[in-house]
Formats: sequence, C-alpha cells, structure tokens
Amino acid sequence: MFDFAYHIRALIEDIVQKVPIFSHIEPKKILISTARARGKGFNGIWAELYPMKYENGYYSTRERSGQNIYLYKTDKMKVGRTEILYIIYFYMPRFQNLSSFEKLDTLFHELYHMSPEFDGKLRKMHSKYAFHGPSMKAYDRNIRFWVRYYLRQNPNQLRMRFLDYTFLQLQKKYEKLDLVYIPEPKETVCRMAVSRRKTRRYTKRKK
Repeated sequence: MFDFAYHIRALIEDIVQKVPIFSHIEPKKILISTARARGKGFNGIWAELYPMKYENGYYSTRERSGQNIYLYKTDKMKVGRTEILYIIYFYMPRFQNLSSFEKLDTLFHELYHMSPEFDGKLRKMHSKYAFHGPSMKAYDRNIRFWVRYYLRQNPNQLRMRFLDYTFLQLQKKYEKLDLVYIPEPKETVCRMAVSRRKTRRYTKRKK
C-alpha cells in the first residue's frame, strides 16, 4: 500500500533541511490531505493550502459591515499534543499526473504561501496583491528558482521517487493507494449587532 501523506511529508522534511527559504517550516504541524479533482484533465487546481488562522494571527476575527459586527471563529486542531497550523490538499488524480518537476513546483508553491513566522497565517506579499505579489509570473519564477536550487542540493532520491509515477502507475505498482481526505475545519459565525443592511460573507482565504 502506498501512503501518499507519509511520502509527501517525508519529501517536505528533506526540502526543509536543504532549502533555506523553508527552514522555518515544521512538517509535523502540517496535515496532508487529498481531494477528488472534478475533471480528469490537467486543467484546474492541483493543490491548495488551508491556513488554520486568520490574517490577524488568531483563530477568530471580527468584521464590521455597517452597524453589524460579525465574529468568525475556527477551532484549534491538534494531533496528539501537536498543534496543526496548515493543511495542504492535493487534487487527485490531477496532481499525480503532472511531471516530476511540476509536482515539486506545486509543492513549493504551497509551502511558500506559509507565513515566514510559520504561525498558521498566509504569507503576505504586497499590501494590494496580498498572496502572489503584483506579478504572478514573478512569483512563479521565484518558485522555480528554489525548485532548481533544491535539485542541486543532492535531494533524497528515495523520497522523490514517487514523483516519477503517474496516478495509474502508482496504482499498478502498489495495488492500493491510501488517499486520506481531511474535511476543512468548520467556521462558526456570530452576529454581534443587528442591522437591516445586508453584509458580505467572510470566508477564510485559501491558497
């Protein structure tokens, strides 16, 4: 049986040790999940990062809309005594059908979204273009630089081996794939003041 989450986490551990920009990351505080891709093609989301905390760095935040104040809250998640700060979702089989470099590029993309403080928030790139900066091309170029850097640092080939296989090839090799799905943490909303004016629903941003 092939445990996808185990192999991704092992790869992240190797990346964290060899890539300076990710040295602040603690792999044990990241949960790895898969999700079903709606389409079978390459187009669409390959992976997505879910931050456990809001932009203020807490598990709750307030938002005012007119005379209304809304309190948004998520619960702290722990595995044993370890607090979970991020969940990465990989969309299958789409992610596994990428090239080896594209898989690494996708993983690096999500890891880079984690805040430099590694505190459960997303990295803010720009005051206006918060999560990718003013240029998506520049963001992608930066990610590719670090992927190539990692590939020059004698990466652990055993931990990278599964990247060479497509989804069907993994199935044939291991017969059974363990693809755990972790539901997104529930968000509760409490209205603290009443007004007739309509408000915009706040949703936690994912990357």
